[in-house]
Amino acid sequence: MQFLEDMRRTMPALSDVRKRTWVFVPYDRLNDRCGPLATLAPADSGIILIESHAKGRNRPYHKKKVLLVLSSMRHFAREQRACGVAVIYRNAPESYGEQLLQIQEECGLPKILTAKPAERELCKDLDTAIQQGLRLTFQEDDAWLSTDEDWEQVFGAAPPRSNAENAKYSRTKRQYLMERFYRHMRRKTGLLMASTSFVGGKLSFDEQNRQPYRGEARVPKRPSFPPDAITLELIEWLSSNGVASIGTFDGFDLPVTAQDCATYWRFALDELLPSFGPYEDAMSSSEPMLFHSAISGLMNLSRLLPRDVVADVQAAYDGMRIPLASAEGFIRQILGWREFMRHVHRITDGFRTLEQRPDPPANRTANPYSSLLVKEINAAAPDRPATPSALDAHLPLPPAYWGERSGMFCLDTVVGHVLEHGWSHHIQRLMVLSNLATLCGFSPRELTDWFWVAYIDAYDWVVESNVLGMATFSDGGLTATKPYVSGAAYINRMSDYCGKCPLDPRRSTGPGSCPFTALYWTFLERHYDLLSSNQRLRMPYITLRKKSTSEKQELLDRASRAIGQLERGEIVD
Repeated sequence: MQFLEDMRRTMPALSDVRKRTWVFVPYDRLNDRCGPLATLAPADSGIILIESHAKGRNRPYHKKKVLLVLSSMRHFAREQRACGVAVIYRNAPESYGEQLLQIQEECGLPKILTAKPAERELCKDLDTAIQQGLRLTFQEDDAWLSTDEDWEQVFGAAPPRSNAENAKYSRTKRQYLMERFYRHMRRKTGLLMASTSFVGGKLSFDEQNRQPYRGEARVPKRPSFPPDAITLELIEWLSSNGVASIGTFDGFDLPVTAQDCATYWRFALDELLPSFGPYEDAMSSSEPMLFHSAISGLMNLSRLLPRDVVADVQAAYDGMRIPLASAEGFIRQILGWREFMRHVHRITDGFRTLEQRPDPPANRTANPYSSLLVKEINAAAPDRPATPSALDAHLPLPPAYWGERSGMFCLDTVVGHVLEHGWSHHIQRLMVLSNLATLCGFSPRELTDWFWVAYIDAYDWVVESNVLGMATFSDGGLTATKPYVSGAAYINRMSDYCGKCPLDPRRSTGPGSCPFTALYWTFLERHYDLLSSNQRLRMPYITLRKKSTSEKQELLDRASRAIGQLERGEIVD
C-alpha cells in the first residue's frame, strides 16, 4: 500500500532513532495532548503506531469501525510527522506486544513509553510481551477525567483479586450508583457549579429531557467528510483481506483528520446541542440521530478529548448558547456515565469477579450467525470472557439482530441503522435492543459481543460494563437499582415506531398485538423471587398480582410465541 511504503521510506535513520524518546501510541489514544507524548518536544520524540492483523481477526468488527480506526491512525501519523515527530509505523500479522518486541530489538531501544491502556484486552497483550522481555514504561492515562482515587473517595477501595477473596467479595452485596460518582466529579471539576452549589439548584435535569420528537425543531444536516486517498486505499485493502466483518463501507463520511474532527465537534456544539436536552430520549425513524452529537467514536479514539468537550459545553452554557438542561444532560453522559462505567469495568476485572454462568454449548450452532459471536468458553481459563447472568438468561441471540426481518418495526429500524452506520443513540441501545433481549432472556454475553461487533464506538471498558451491567441487569444490581425494561407503552410514547408497525402497541395478547407488553409482564412473573421485593418495581408487581390466572396465561402464550418466532428467524405476528 502506498501509505505504508511512504512510512517505510521516511522512517528515521537508526542514529536518529536512538537520540529520541519513543512512545507507543495505542489505536485509541490518537492525540498529542494526552499521554507521554504531551510532555515531549517534537524534535526529541518519536511515536510507534501499530496495525495488528491479530486484533482484526479476534472477532468480526463493523467495516466502518475498522475504517475509522485505521484511517484515523494513518492520518495521525502524517500529522505528527508534519510536526517533526519521528514515526515508526507497522502493519503485520502479530499482536501489538509482539510487534513492539520486534521494534525494540531492531532499533535497540532502551525503553518505550506508553499510557496505561484503556482496554483490558490490550493490557493483557502487553503484559505477555513484557514477560517476554519488552521494556515498556507505563504512565497514567490522563485522557480520562477521573482517577482511581476519585473512585475510592466515593466507593472505597477496589475489591480484592485473589480467587478466595473474590468468592467472599462476590457474596457481599455491593452497589455502585452513578449518581454518587457524578456528584463527586461535578464538585471536583467545577463543571456547572456556582461556588459549592450545583447550577440551577440540583444535580440533574433528566426529568426535563424526556420529550418525544414530533418535528417541533429542525434537525440540522450534519457535515460530511468524503474519503480521501488514504481512506480509499484502506477501503480497497480491507475489502480483499478476507477478515470477517459486518456492515458496509458505503457512505463512509466520518472525520478522520484532527482538523475535520474539530470541525465536526464545533458543528455539534453550535447546531445540535442547543436542542439536545428535550429530545435526548426520543426515537425517530426519519431522524435516527436527532440532536445527538454522535462523537463517541471520535472521543473513544481520543481524536476529541473529553476534557475539551465538557469545557466547550460549559463555555457555551456560560455564553447562553446552550440551555442548562441540555448542557447538564450532555456533561452527565461524559463526566458521569462514561467515567463511571470504565471504573466499574476496572474494579470488577471486566465483570470476572462476579459469579459466572456460561451459556450452554448448543448456543454455538443455534443459528447461522452464532459463529460470529459464540466461542467455547473454558470456565477455568484465566482470561475467559465474562459471563455473569443474574437473571439466568441463555437463549441464543436471534437472527433479527443481524438484519433478518422480524416484523417488529422498532427492532428492524434500529438494527438496520446500526448495520449501515455502526451507531445508534443510547435510548435505542437501551430500550429497544437491550430491553427486548432482557425481556426475552437472550444471552447477555452474546448481546455484549454483538454490541462489540456492531458499533464503531465499542471497546471492552464501555461495552461490557454498559451491556452486562445497566442494559441487561446481568450484574444483579451492581450498577443499577432495577432492570431497565418496559412494555410497548414506553416505545409508543417516545418514538414514531409504533405508528408504522403492523403490531398494535395498545393490545398485549392475541395475534397482531405488540409482544413487548406480554414480554414485560411474563419477565416480571418469571423473576418474581428475585425482583418482587425491589421497591422501584413495587407498583408493577401490585398490578401483576391483580391479573387473573387466565390473563397471565394469555400473556405467557403471546410472549412465548414471539420468542419462538424470533429464535427461528420468523416474522413476529
